[in-house]
Amino acid sequence: MENLASAGPRASARFRFAGIWMGRDGLRAGWAILLYFVILAAVAFLIGHLAYVLHHPFRLHGELTPGNSMLIEATLSCAALVATVAMSRIERKSLRDYGWRAGQRAAHFGQGVLCGVAAVSTMMGLLALTHGVQIEFSGAANPSLLESGLLWAGIFTLVALAEELTFRGYVFFRLARSTRPLAAAIVMSLAFGAAHLTNQGESLIGIAQVVGFGMLACLAIWRTGTLCWVIGLHAAWDWSQSFLFGTADSGLAVNGHWLTSHAIGPVWLSGGSVGPEASVLVFPVLGLLALLVVKTLRRVEEPRLNTFNSSSPSDISFRN
Repeated sequence: MENLASAGPRASARFRFAGIWMGRDGLRAGWAILLYFVILAAVAFLIGHLAYVLHHPFRLHGELTPGNSMLIEATLSCAALVATVAMSRIERKSLRDYGWRAGQRAAHFGQGVLCGVAAVSTMMGLLALTHGVQIEFSGAANPSLLESGLLWAGIFTLVALAEELTFRGYVFFRLARSTRPLAAAIVMSLAFGAAHLTNQGESLIGIAQVVGFGMLACLAIWRTGTLCWVIGLHAAWDWSQSFLFGTADSGLAVNGHWLTSHAIGPVWLSGGSVGPEASVLVFPVLGLLALLVVKTLRRVEEPRLNTFNSSSPSDISFRN
């Protein structure tokens, strides 16, 4: 009897200690997200070390060359995917619970691509009409323009995959499970903006645009239950700025583009060296995209975000 009595406090202490790590939904969100990023960083480090050993080290600064960009973005995409798969196994959930639920993935991706090209073309057209940018043809002297365009399309698809998996994949869905989708969207969009602070010459309007793009992406994911539309939009958005119009994208420029765009108006209008993402005209374009998402992307009926923590339909809404 003495042993049982003495075991009571020890069992209670073990229960309280376990409560630091585990909640009613398994591993607590903070620890789960930390573990996700540890796995992601470990995989990226191992691939980066292997590239160094093979005499192909990553170059994280300077001009965006196709070879180096492909290597970096493929590494980040692989690391984010491995971390997502690992966490889904640890939590005994399907990848469908982390942004791959909808059945029309190819259609959503294609629609996103079309919307991305149309959005950037609209923005550049408005800039040209308001004398914020001068656009000129620059592809006549480049015999491999088609090859360059296809190569950058592949690279920016990897960029979109890596960033969407990291900021709107596992972490977004895990936060939404513990809180609400709206809270998760705000947190991850702010984190997405903060990640762009390291870009050379980034501006306040440019960061605000990145945060706004993040909220738009979360809205689309909520509507469709999949990352595919957003990945298509993100890839086409970057490709259209960098290759199609030859302008800076968040302050970064690529070589081998079709058109060349020069900022000629005031910085608040043209975006200056940051690119059109730092123009005030980007916000009405994002607004039009948000309206398009609400009007055209059919809300998925099968459970997705409502698998997180509630039995009430209101808990899966972005409305508080």
